[in-house]
Amino acid sequence: MDKYIYFAASMPTLRWGAEQQYMTEKDFLEEAEKLMSETDFQHIKNTLVNDYEPKEIKGVYSDFLTFENRLRTELAEYRKATKEGFEYKFSLLPAQLLKDANPLEIELKLIKFRWDWLEEREFSHYSDLDFFVLYYLKLQLLKRMNSFKQEIGEKAFEELIKVNIENTEEASE
Repeated sequence: MDKYIYFAASMPTLRWGAEQQYMTEKDFLEEAEKLMSETDFQHIKNTLVNDYEPKEIKGVYSDFLTFENRLRTELAEYRKATKEGFEYKFSLLPAQLLKDANPLEIELKLIKFRWDWLEEREFSHYSDLDFFVLYYLKLQLLKRMNSFKQEIGEKAFEELIKVNIENTEEASE
């Protein structure tokens, strides 16, 4: 357990919206593999922010999966109701989160909504397994949020075009 306290204390604090340096997911997992038990490391490694199917596990990740499933279900029901011209009454999301915004703004607001949910669960988790689960989920949210930056998007787009051109040239030969 002393290794967990050391690991938790050595990680930079993650703050929403702050220009900051933080470890990459890869760096986090490399450190986790060195300092955590194999069982705990595998649990962390399988903690994915894009997963939303409830699983038979304990702890905050199980709660997150339930939350994410509810969030996605509510978004789907809202979009269906909107498409069919019906009014929708939200139970989880604040209604203003989805109103009067473009898709990018909505996605950023949804990422922030998830971030806030994670932060609410941090109390009393300072170096236990749930602390690392929450931290890893937040790292994944920051990575997603940063992927929307124009220069990063342009670089990814240029790389995609380059790969497609190379594949087209190879196919025509």
